[in-house]
Amino acid sequence: MLDVETLRQVLAVPHFRNPLAATIVERWTQRDLVFEKVRFQGRYRDWIPALVVYSKMALSRPLPVILCMPGSPNVKEDLLQPMDLLPRWADKGFFVVSIDRPYHGGREGDLNQALKEKGIVKVWGEYVYDLMRTIDYLETRPEADADRLGMVGLSMGGMEALLMGALDDRVDAVVSIAGQLDWQEIFAAGSWKTIFRGLDLRHRLVRLEANAEDARAAFEQKYPGLAIVDATLVAPLLHGKPLLLVVGENDPYIPVAAARNTYFSAEPVYKLQDMADHLELWEVPAVSHSFTRAMQERALAWFVHWL
Repeated sequence: MLDVETLRQVLAVPHFRNPLAATIVERWTQRDLVFEKVRFQGRYRDWIPALVVYSKMALSRPLPVILCMPGSPNVKEDLLQPMDLLPRWADKGFFVVSIDRPYHGGREGDLNQALKEKGIVKVWGEYVYDLMRTIDYLETRPEADADRLGMVGLSMGGMEALLMGALDDRVDAVVSIAGQLDWQEIFAAGSWKTIFRGLDLRHRLVRLEANAEDARAAFEQKYPGLAIVDATLVAPLLHGKPLLLVVGENDPYIPVAAARNTYFSAEPVYKLQDMADHLELWEVPAVSHSFTRAMQERALAWFVHWL
């Protein structure tokens, strides 16, 4: 069975912490909501831009936190407009935050070049480290109750949510939307061709008409550690934390079977700890790779219940 430290080493997530040196870049209000663009330091001189929304209630008492991550290549502002997610959830009494992951939004560097130079797994490790630094920042905010912290993510953000739930004890509840990367099912269904569409290896394998088994072997050889960063191995590491898995019935990226396998891999751990009610899987009928309003409401209800 995979353990937390091995997962962390594979992702190359460091333990060091630089000073946050956080600043509020811009602040504005709408009705009783406060909006802030902030930045803080991850790795040395690597600034993480974040978007924070909270109710003025937070000025009298700290609010539970929801860390929200969109998919890739989306950016934090996509959760503000057109989705309107951050203010709606802040209206419900949460301190809500989202960041731009490395190589996204206004951040420096080119994602495709980073993938070539560092490999998929280490780039994902950079994503995880920045999310850990985000929680470090949240712990400095008097408006945020970082002892009640949930994370939700869509697509790549959904896998990040699983990884954070496994690696960071400060994450108390997790919702993974279409982020269950079970490589067996991803390759069997051919979804890897869509997920990895920007990679040279993907193009070469498609030209060669590689079958699922050969394609998976080629990816695992090219990117050491990829087989370990698998949702079916990561989910049991949450050890009973409230975990809601959501997948669209017609998702072209994440087969329903991948979400099911993730659920079934975690189920024995939850049952052993008498926490079966902490684990749920929702297969959403007639939905593709998206975060519909019904899915958003189900995720919010999960956090209301557990936080």
